[in-house]
Amino acid sequence: MSDSGRKTPKRAASDLTVLLRTVLGEDRFPVDVEALAREVSRNNEDPIATIKGVDIDGFEGMLRARRKKPGWQILYNTQPRYRGRERFTLAHEFGHYLLHRRPLTADDYGDGELSDGADFECLPLRANEWVDAEMEREEAADTFASYLLMPIDDYRDQVNGEEMTRALLDHVTDRYSVSLLAAVRKWIEFTDTRAAMVVARDGFALWGRASTAAYKTGIFVRSGMPIPDGSIAALGTTAQYAEDDQAIALPADVWTFSRGSEPIRELTIFSERLGMSVSLLQFEKAPSVSEIEEEEPWDTYDQFTSSSDRDASGRPSSR
Repeated sequence: MSDSGRKTPKRAASDLTVLLRTVLGEDRFPVDVEALAREVSRNNEDPIATIKGVDIDGFEGMLRARRKKPGWQILYNTQPRYRGRERFTLAHEFGHYLLHRRPLTADDYGDGELSDGADFECLPLRANEWVDAEMEREEAADTFASYLLMPIDDYRDQVNGEEMTRALLDHVTDRYSVSLLAAVRKWIEFTDTRAAMVVARDGFALWGRASTAAYKTGIFVRSGMPIPDGSIAALGTTAQYAEDDQAIALPADVWTFSRGSEPIRELTIFSERLGMSVSLLQFEKAPSVSEIEEEEPWDTYDQFTSSSDRDASGRPSSR
């Protein structure tokens, strides 16, 4: 199938969501990705024949072509460092199968073995090492996985316009059986409120993402930015848990971004196993500043995965 004949990641996930809703109704969550991948692929000449977890360092998942006859294997890493990402990785590899694979036929096995490579090996995020084509494929597979596991319409129904709390996040992660990071990033993606997430370790931001509304008012999380001393992320678990996992009101001049500082509410979740924190920053109504028009949100997650050249401000000069 040519690239022009393939569905977009969102459309491919949406079509499967409609199928699952029709067949299973409200019992479709969490999505059984393994069963779905086998069922959807079995009508093709090159179905997904094997899905299994492996304990191999250095990669998160792989879509691997069978060597003796048309078909595919999905492998996903089961090491503790990848725990919580297993279902997302499985959905990601299923996305590669639907969106990017070259369909295999008996003609590809003329000598009884696959004549050339057709695998998709998905490594952990590596700054400045992906070429544009790899970056686009990986982002597309991530988008597919996110929309398959957490359809936006259903997610909106769950949060119902409420302020995000740890209890609400727990409900979301339980419903979809996804990691906290995946659940928070999904919310940031579609919320019409001004909000941002910051993933930090050792006092510095690893990456972050701002909602469209927040980005338009100057909220941009830069990789490597220091975590402010007065933040909940810097104060630690005692400060957060004292408030029963609710977002905590902080005054202006704690978190400062490109257009200054303002009061916020911060909810931070700490992971001792990973040695990092995830802060969800929720801002008040938009301040009276001019909005940035006709630009897509850019964040340090994208910056980390992109190998595109950047201008002096750190934003991409092309993509």
